[in-house]
Amino acid sequence: MSNKTCTTEQAAQRVGITRVTLQTWIAKRKIKAPDTQLRGGRAVRLWTDSDVAALRLDKKRLYQQQVGRPRKQEKA
Repeated sequence: MSNKTCTTEQAAQRVGITRVTLQTWIAKRKIKAPDTQLRGGRAVRLWTDSDVAALRLDKKRLYQQQVGRPRKQEKA
């Protein structure tokens, strides 16, 4: 894997979730996110390839636990 980094938005896109979902998981401490860094006067999270790989596993774990909104029942 390379040492390239990506933003939270890009990391979310790579694993197939929205940025808002990822930020919610971070806020609720459902996943471990990289520390924030100051870049151009703004606090940002820079995700490495290994962080994104761990995020993929976390997503799988969270969806297996059926965390989130329950699915709508189909009408018979």
